Amino acid sequence: MPEQPAYHEHVLDASDVCLSCHRIVRVERQDPTRGGITREYETHHERHRDHTVVDYGPADSVGDQQGTFCSKCGTESPWDRYWDDHRTDTHAVATALGWLEGVDDPKATPCPERELSMPRFRELLKATIRTLEEKGVTLDRQTLAREALERRRDGEHVDDCLGEATEAAITKAITRTDADRTDARREVPA
Repeated sequence: MPEQPAYHEHVLDASDVCLSCHRIVRVERQDPTRGGITREYETHHERHRDHTVVDYGPADSVGDQQGTFCSKCGTESPWDRYWDDHRTDTHAVATALGWLEGVDDPKATPCPERELSMPRFRELLKATIRTLEEKGVTLDRQTLAREALERRRDGEHVDDCLGEATEAAITKAITRTDADRTDARREVPA
């Protein structure tokens, strides 16, 4: 996967973002702690009350049945994905070599219910834009949407599409901001 630091940092590797729907499911909270003379703060994450729901699900023991679930996609862990993109080189190579013959594992076998369709990809794209903007990333929305949709139509993996499109959108926003500053310097008051 090519280097896409902003997308990885703020979406893929972020513990506060649901990997299935790219919505923020945890918010950072700072609590004062009792220390010496100075006031210190302890930072931790708690559930985003608008984007999560506390509910019950199947578990091995009764105590494990209660969990915090994403209200959009229903996953309990922010690291789980309910969809799977089978446009990966690893999957193609494994299939070509016959390693996946007779395997009925949903992680390895393409399943229509787990496939990310174009309407689902558009929803994921919208959520990605909202999440990046909420996290303070300066980007050009149209560039991100256009680049991601073009790359997806060309058959790229979802994370590659969104990562490369995010980098292009950030570059476009920075370039546009610099151009606006240059134009403002050229204007001479009358």
